[in-house]
Amino acid sequence: MDKNNTIAGGDDKAPGSLMRREIFEQPVVLTRLLQTAGPTLDAVAARAQSCALAVLAARGSSDNASTYGKYLLESLAALPTVLAAPSLFTLYHTPPRLDHALVIGVSQSGAAADVSRVLAEARRQGALTLGITNVAGSLLAQTAEHSVLLEAGLERALAATKTVTAQCLVYAMLAARLAKPGKLLPLSALADLPAQVSALLDHEERMVQAAGRWVERSVSRVAVLGRGFAYGAAQEIALKLKETCYITAEPYSPADFQHGPLALIEPGYAVIVLLNHDETLGSTLALIDLLQRRGADVLVFATAEAAAHLPTTSAVSVLSLGAAHSRLSPFLFIAAGQLLALHWSVRCGHDPDVSRGLSKVTITL
Repeated sequence: MDKNNTIAGGDDKAPGSLMRREIFEQPVVLTRLLQTAGPTLDAVAARAQSCALAVLAARGSSDNASTYGKYLLESLAALPTVLAAPSLFTLYHTPPRLDHALVIGVSQSGAAADVSRVLAEARRQGALTLGITNVAGSLLAQTAEHSVLLEAGLERALAATKTVTAQCLVYAMLAARLAKPGKLLPLSALADLPAQVSALLDHEERMVQAAGRWVERSVSRVAVLGRGFAYGAAQEIALKLKETCYITAEPYSPADFQHGPLALIEPGYAVIVLLNHDETLGSTLALIDLLQRRGADVLVFATAEAAAHLPTTSAVSVLSLGAAHSRLSPFLFIAAGQLLALHWSVRCGHDPDVSRGLSKVTITL
């Protein structure tokens, strides 16, 4: 399939055409962000060296990107990191102490009122604040002391795509600047990301085939498993499947999955497993074997390095997504999940550009 065409024969108004175009804009967006976000993140990193913790405030896809950010900041910078509970600020009026904290608010539109309230309270308490948004002059950008603009261009499809990986990249760039000795994320690894995502997108047809197989089986529920750095990607893939395909898709860490949800698995139950070539490889391989023995219909998204460890006799479906630094593999997982959700939705007769019951900008308090 020609990635320069829309999803249905060049028809710009075909279902999914906007989402597909924005998926394929990601390499350009990531390249531009690598070139523009550095000075702001340098300034934030210099002051964040004295912070005792980080607090991340976000909703929806931005929250999933922040789950990934939590793993980056805690592992590379040794900075204890928590995801904020905005209702404590907006409804209960009982905000926690945020002095000596780095507080990051993330919103694609910048219109998230509750996220901005977290930043406003953090500034009142004297905390270091950073806003990550795609909209200059938005409430979020005005509230934060420092702000990084994603410069991803207008995102018209209902499902966020290019802004999600852009948010993940800001977290990776910041964590690389805060990394402790011996826990470095090479700048060259970041520089390679756009090309790696582009290479993945060149193999779109594999996602078309994977989606078609599950559509033919009328799959209506799926578990998405990813551990460690891949957990945020699992959350994001499950969200994309829910909002575009209208199926029950639930994300789990493989560790948590075995503490109860494993009982769901019966012959034919659909499972997506994110297999990374890091410290989680061995335990995730063991879980794949268990799922296979219980008759699950398993689709594995694997980095090239991780795919080499799967038994050649395995009956599971494996999509090797290419090479990336193990800490950056979520970019490949997320992009693959976007393509899977796009083609699954269209094959089911839906239009992922205009999801039912949802609007592009959601404002909560």
